[in-house]
Amino acid sequence: MGPPNPARPDADTPTSLIGRDPTRSSRNPEISRESDRTLKENMSSIRLLAIADSESYLKWAAHLLQALTDNHADASVDVALIDSPIRPTAAQVQHAVAGTQWAHGRVRVLDGEQLTQELDESQPNVILAAATGPVVERIFSVAASRPQRPALVSGLPGMGLPATVKGQKYRRLGDLFIAHSEVEREAYAIAAERAGIGTRQAVARLPMLKSAGLPHIVSQHDHPVTTVVFATQAKVPVQRGQRRQILLALAEFARRDPDHRAILKVRSLPGEHETHREKHSFIEILDELVCDGVVPESAIDVMAGPMTDFLQPGTALVTVSSTAALESLDRGLPTLIIGDFGVTLRNLNKVFIGSGIIGSLFDVAAGRFQFAREEWLLDNYFQPRTEEVHAELSGLAKLASAGRLRSVPWAIEIYKLRRFRQQIRASAPRPVLRSYRKARKALRF
Repeated sequence: MGPPNPARPDADTPTSLIGRDPTRSSRNPEISRESDRTLKENMSSIRLLAIADSESYLKWAAHLLQALTDNHADASVDVALIDSPIRPTAAQVQHAVAGTQWAHGRVRVLDGEQLTQELDESQPNVILAAATGPVVERIFSVAASRPQRPALVSGLPGMGLPATVKGQKYRRLGDLFIAHSEVEREAYAIAAERAGIGTRQAVARLPMLKSAGLPHIVSQHDHPVTTVVFATQAKVPVQRGQRRQILLALAEFARRDPDHRAILKVRSLPGEHETHREKHSFIEILDELVCDGVVPESAIDVMAGPMTDFLQPGTALVTVSSTAALESLDRGLPTLIIGDFGVTLRNLNKVFIGSGIIGSLFDVAAGRFQFAREEWLLDNYFQPRTEEVHAELSGLAKLASAGRLRSVPWAIEIYKLRRFRQQIRASAPRPVLRSYRKARKALRF
């Protein structure tokens, strides 16, 4: 798990001090005081293991932990993947961890049984469940049932609105939820309260945003937009026809000038998986448009890879709701949120109201792009950096190392029961399901 774990005994730790008060040692008093100070420092250090289940969560976790270790010497971190149907391919893993300490190594993959073994061996005092709700619940249930449990932390890999009660219920065992703006913090505090759980919220900038303060705007006079990158999002827009309209607008941008280029930036290629299932594939729709002769074959390039590779001067980023819009703004590039299909919670883009970058497909085709308003940036994701998350993690790590976090020995059984209920709801015949619900209501569990 990264650097040697300072809180675990090794060849350099006198066995006579393990499990004892160093001040009562018969050794030299100066050595005893030094050992006591070392043990106290180790007790408060962060030993964090992040467990991710998809490409987007892995990217968030890897960059979050990289920023943590870059700025704080007391943090020892590692990241692993848990095997799941949405586990990223080797290529997706490399794209996700590009620019971090895991870029030239191998990210371990754990199955369900190996999760417990991993916790036994690495002994983290903080677990970051960087995963979808059901997987977070599974990870938290295993970790919370340990006699001396680690602190349990979760968050989302990008813009996290809307905040849902259902999502917070999956994280009910958590100690801390990481939000990315004050607007998000408030929304998740309300969702947690409605869910009846006591998880705290802390705010950290999205780790992919590198600007020190407000972004420096790249001049369109010096760098006129010749390339439009459309960042896809699996969930929106919902309708196939809407996705077709987007591709037609991109093709029109490319048609208007021989120097123009349109790129369809995808998170996954055929055969790969994303955090959320894509009902209508942009790639398939584009293939149909080309086959039907509606769009020239060379009009739109389909590309994958780290988003940072695409965000260069002379580029504009277009999306319906992707967090890539924030990465584009972070680099000072013109950015456009397509508003034709609604700017709503359902389309995951309501947060951009008041940003000044909501436009239309006509704007995309004509190459009209803007930059976000300063007031909106400060309120949404570009707030000044703070040490809040590090302070929270340090405090939780200290409590976990001291055995002061309440263990929930029955947590894994509760998880199994919830899984059993889900299986019944998904597969049982209606008469059986009705009988089960009646019995559950009578037993009140």
